[in-house]
Amino acid sequence: MTDVKPDHIMALLGTLLDSLRRDLVGAIASVADPPVLREVRMSHIRMLSLTPPDGMRVSDLADRIGMTKQALGEFATTLERLGLVESVRDPADRRVRIVRPTPLGRRVAETGTALIGEVETAWRERVGDRDWDRLRSLLVTVEARGRA
Repeated sequence: MTDVKPDHIMALLGTLLDSLRRDLVGAIASVADPPVLREVRMSHIRMLSLTPPDGMRVSDLADRIGMTKQALGEFATTLERLGLVESVRDPADRRVRIVRPTPLGRRVAETGTALIGEVETAWRERVGDRDWDRLRSLLVTVEARGRA
């Protein structure tokens, strides 16, 4: 069987993300507490880590994360079912939904962030400090320029 080499940046980045996700899933599987972490995807951890403890309006959180309001609403509903966020109405405007992490949600975000750090450390060891730092620096630069 011949290995297929990524011939464009999207394929290359996709392959890299798939590998990082597999490593993260393996790290999550090794953690017993909190058990709900096994039901959470990387995108859920990202949302939890970007949601302030006192909460944020769905529309503002969607902008912060780069999702549509509807997609974020679905994510929030899933995380609410898992007990990781709660949804309350803004007392100043009852039409507005505020999403905030529960204590369990904050713990999952902290644990998930720590596991991501462990995966990054393993990848740093695999590719070397210089190359890892260069990769991260380039990704930060590309992301910042993409927003501009």
